[in-house]
Amino acid sequence: MMASKIRAVFILLVEIILIGGCVAPDGMTTPSPTPTTIHSPSIPSPAPLNSPQIFIVSPEFDAGIPAGDITVIVEVYNFRLVEPAQQRNTPGEGHLIYYRDVVPPTVPGRPAFAAPGSYAASTQTSYTWHNVPPDTHTFSVQLVNNDDTPLDPPVVAANDVTAI
Repeated sequence: MMASKIRAVFILLVEIILIGGCVAPDGMTTPSPTPTTIHSPSIPSPAPLNSPQIFIVSPEFDAGIPAGDITVIVEVYNFRLVEPAQQRNTPGEGHLIYYRDVVPPTVPGRPAFAAPGSYAASTQTSYTWHNVPPDTHTFSVQLVNNDDTPLDPPVVAANDVTAI
């Protein structure tokens, strides 16, 4: 019971951060769909449903880990990872975009790219960030369509960790 309350508060806080971080190029706030799943391995998750889901397995939420090379490992459910090259959008398939220290862009119809160096697209369920300096970092992963646009609703997972 307590874990479900903690998870609900965590999801609410991340939703507020994601919605508050969506700003259009003209400076006007653009509403963003609410992500389907935000998960921390330290909080029990429900059994996978029929909708696409993603969970960060490592590093664990709020972990203290060595600075340097940090590998983010995820589990993906109800979604087929495919190479995006020359692929049309097909429901239930696409790839991953890994992010470091940025709020994942979730505006429908717009590629989910962030500032250069803060994201990486992949079909692999792990990605290594090199030369991560000591500090608190947020690692996020988003499921995206073959054209790099967010799913509707967006499916994002995020974990904060401290590199020491």
